[in-house]
Amino acid sequence: MNSRRLGYGLVMAAMLVAGLSTGTRLYYLIALALSMMLALGAVAVVWTLFTLKFDIKGVRTRVNRGERMVAVFNLRHGCLLPVASIRVHLNVPSAYAPTQEVNVSCPPFSRRTFRQVIQCPHRGVYEAGVTRISVEDVFGLVRLSRSPHTRLVKLEVLPRVSEVAPLQLTAIDQGPEFRSRAAEDNASPSDVRAWQEGDELKKIHWKLSLRKRELLVRTYEESARPDTLIIPDLAELTALRDQQLTLEDCVCEAALSAAQAQLKAGYPVRMPLVGARPGEIAGQSPADIAAFTDAMLRVKFDSPYGYEQVLMLMLARFQRTGGAVLVTARLTTRIADMALRMQRSGVATKLIWVSDDDRDESMALIERVKMGGVKAERLDPWEGVRSDEDRQRAAEAAFDDEYDG
Repeated sequence: MNSRRLGYGLVMAAMLVAGLSTGTRLYYLIALALSMMLALGAVAVVWTLFTLKFDIKGVRTRVNRGERMVAVFNLRHGCLLPVASIRVHLNVPSAYAPTQEVNVSCPPFSRRTFRQVIQCPHRGVYEAGVTRISVEDVFGLVRLSRSPHTRLVKLEVLPRVSEVAPLQLTAIDQGPEFRSRAAEDNASPSDVRAWQEGDELKKIHWKLSLRKRELLVRTYEESARPDTLIIPDLAELTALRDQQLTLEDCVCEAALSAAQAQLKAGYPVRMPLVGARPGEIAGQSPADIAAFTDAMLRVKFDSPYGYEQVLMLMLARFQRTGGAVLVTARLTTRIADMALRMQRSGVATKLIWVSDDDRDESMALIERVKMGGVKAERLDPWEGVRSDEDRQRAAEAAFDDEYDG
């Protein structure tokens, strides 16, 4: 109960008490008038609420992060009594205020159209649509609401994908150690053949050679084209909520962009997701990018391991890996040393650091990694915000022009 309703109730009670105490008819008339105002407001609210018809359009099921949707409402009601406001409560994809309230006015028996901009600032899966409708009378005394009984739209806010240069996995970049291990898969012997000059002694099948009385060497299946291991840092980030979500978005988008670049260049991609519920995404061609997009849409930053531990776990997998892309919002000396170790082992390595930290010691660490042959870059998560806003304003203006036309 707000202060207006409380004051109204006290005044009406005071008039009744005064009328009963003094017997003066005026006090009864004032109390009756106040009661009629309350009843009239209640009738108007109930009448409007249950004759209200509306529809909504413009809510898409999939949008890219940072885009804005213009939802269009059409309202109509059949109440002849005036009401102060009709409020439409919207579920929106927001980390802070998941519900927006739109205050509209609509004359009886006339259809009114309203527009509401819905922002999609962060990736994820949300439910969008109208959750409740509330009506308040002109006196501000009665306010009732009801559910519209409409199904909410499942809205997927996708991470944005940028065009980046692929990490080239050439023989020059990989070094002699990788060329020797990538030529054949020693774990998959396929057949034997007669020994030829130049064959390595360790490939001789000694038991079979003694039985056949001739030197025989093992042959192996040719290994598949070396793939790229993309490792996003999924440990929980410590920051303000909006900053935390922005950093998470950029880590996912950097990993997704790298995956798309490698797939388009013809390199297979594996992306281990070491979180509370570990998983892995793998792809062979650009047609598989949808699986990576869906994974980056839903992944949670809840890894129980630090990024250094994750990289240590991945060392055993570098035997058949041509390249590695490390994506993290934290850059430490140990992470830099791990990247340099990968590069020295013959794995083409790229380090993407998502941060706006441009301090001298941080930039010196980046330069140190670059001097070791690692392709390193710092990605500012807040760069280009104004240009994004300008593009969205232009898109909204184009939508309005199309709708009005």
